[in-house]
Amino acid sequence: MRLEKLETLGKVNHGLIISRITAKPDELQEDISLFTIQDLNIETGSYELKAEKKTVSVSKESFDKELLAKENAVVIGLTVHKACVIDKSHVGKIIPSNFAYMYLDKNEIDSNYFVWYFNEHPNIKKQLQVASQGSMGIMAISIQMLRELEIELPDINVQKQIGKVYALRLRKEKISHEKNILEKDLYKQLMINKLKEESTCK
Repeated sequence: MRLEKLETLGKVNHGLIISRITAKPDELQEDISLFTIQDLNIETGSYELKAEKKTVSVSKESFDKELLAKENAVVIGLTVHKACVIDKSHVGKIIPSNFAYMYLDKNEIDSNYFVWYFNEHPNIKKQLQVASQGSMGIMAISIQMLRELEIELPDINVQKQIGKVYALRLRKEKISHEKNILEKDLYKQLMINKLKEESTCK
């Protein structure tokens, strides 16, 4: 087991400032979806929320699409202190400036392990509390603060095992939530149908 600063495991990037990438009125425009805090909350367990679709109009000629979210990037909400791995449903979205994003060195750290460690491990909460001493209320994490975070790194195979279990847990919780919704809708419809049958019989 060793401790490494996050900046040694991959480049920590700040999300895009929307006002700087929004197309001017005289430019040919293209609407691109935005990755939102709601998206992050849903990916990290707030399954009762509904995804919201927000877009930004960018210049077709000058906007660099290399800046769009790629699969397996790690995204961190700077104000909500949560992280997730970008999956196919979020590929190609704009990551705005209330997020940081990283492409981690897969030979050094497993992405799902990092997300578990950041979201669940008390060591991260402790480091953020120390860094925010004297601040009032919920503090936004700075990019520099992220770079300085120390992450415990077991053997990469152990990381993958932990990361896989964490990803499966989230997936199971999401499926269970969706199942509960479907069951509630089914029971509701069955009771309505029963009431209709009783009304018809009279």
